[in-house]
Amino acid sequence: MYRIHLSQSGKGYEAQRIMVLLLGTFIYAVGINFFIVPAGLYTGGVLGLCQLLRSFLTSVVGLRFGSVDVAGILYYLVNIPFLVLAHKLMGKLYFAKTILGITAESVFLVLLPIPKQALVDNRLAAALIGGVICGAMMGLMLRMGACDGGMDLIGVLIVHQRNGASVGHANLYVNIVVFAIMAFNYPIDILIYSLFSAFVTSYALDRFYSQNIKVEFHIITQQDVEALEKSIIRELRRSVTRWEGKGGFSGNDVNILYVIVDKYEAPRLRRLVREFDPDAFVVENSGVNISGNFEKHLE
Repeated sequence: MYRIHLSQSGKGYEAQRIMVLLLGTFIYAVGINFFIVPAGLYTGGVLGLCQLLRSFLTSVVGLRFGSVDVAGILYYLVNIPFLVLAHKLMGKLYFAKTILGITAESVFLVLLPIPKQALVDNRLAAALIGGVICGAMMGLMLRMGACDGGMDLIGVLIVHQRNGASVGHANLYVNIVVFAIMAFNYPIDILIYSLFSAFVTSYALDRFYSQNIKVEFHIITQQDVEALEKSIIRELRRSVTRWEGKGGFSGNDVNILYVIVDKYEAPRLRRLVREFDPDAFVVENSGVNISGNFEKHLE
């Protein structure tokens, strides 16, 4: 059983992120069930493979599932080996939130009814709207410290192995395999619109999850910073460089902390600093270039 140690404020912060995560999974399912599927299109990645398997089971094998879209169930089952991988390689909090995200997404995909008539008659519009919704919500899930599993989880692993890699690009490469299968079994218009939707999803994902941006912090305070250092190391798992200084105007002794974090870790660091010393002087510099050992985190 996992034990995740967080401060009281940290628990409140993570509770808010979990609520946003669940909302993101719901809106993602809306994009799939209300726009992509009614238009007869297919998404990419693991879910796209599950949709192809669902179509095979219904049209070739002859199975009938009523009003239930079994793609969501298949998606959950296929993700089990990826969850095993996450268990071995990811942080405890990231793993827990990823399980929650995959479960919620699968449930919403199964429970949300697919309209018998498409909400948008034009397939190009459906591909565009559905792609934007799905990509944005996938990016939102990543920002909340989780992902919806499957190839997105593999994409995050790639990003955290290679500087400058892109989650959206990794996902797009996998889509090539999915759509190669479609090319031999589906009409060309379905293939083209599905490819367009996958491209829009990939683009929206990268816009909402700029995972390679680094933020530089200089924190100047007159307080003893040992407790703050420990909080940063424990909650953010980031190293801290400290030196002593003297105020040029006041002549008072000060402590200066230097920290580099990812863009989406920056709000957590600001919270820790303000809780420690509301009067601390903080200088931020976004988009700094780093060479050397900077560890990428999956929370």
